[in-house]
Amino acid sequence: MEKTNKVVRLSYSGGLLGLLAGRSKGKVEAVIKAENAKGWNFCEAIPDQPNLIIHLVRLLILIATLGLWTLSTGYLFIFEKPRTRDGSANKDVSGAGRIEPRLYAEPRSS
Repeated sequence: MEKTNKVVRLSYSGGLLGLLAGRSKGKVEAVIKAENAKGWNFCEAIPDQPNLIIHLVRLLILIATLGLWTLSTGYLFIFEKPRTRDGSANKDVSGAGRIEPRLYAEPRSS
C-alpha cells in the first residue's frame, strides 16, 4: 500500500522564559495528538540541525530581549498516511490503522 508523508516542525522557546515555562512533553504530545486526529501516524523524530545564520539570528534575538527569549532548536516529526488509488490521502483505508511492514522468507526445499 502506498503512503504519503508529512513533515511537522516543533520549535521550543529559549532564554529565561523558555527555561522557566517550557514544557517539552506537553508540546510533543499536543502535536502528535493533533496529527493523529487528522489521520496521520507518527513515524520518526529528527533533531533540527540549524545552520550558522540561524544561530546568529538567535543570538541577536537573545541580546535584543536581554536574555528573556529566543528561538530554540526543536524537532522535525515525520508522519505518514495511507494513500488511496486515486492518489489522495485517506484517513484510514484499511480500518485497522497503521500497517507495519513484515518480512517473509521463502521456505527452503530440501
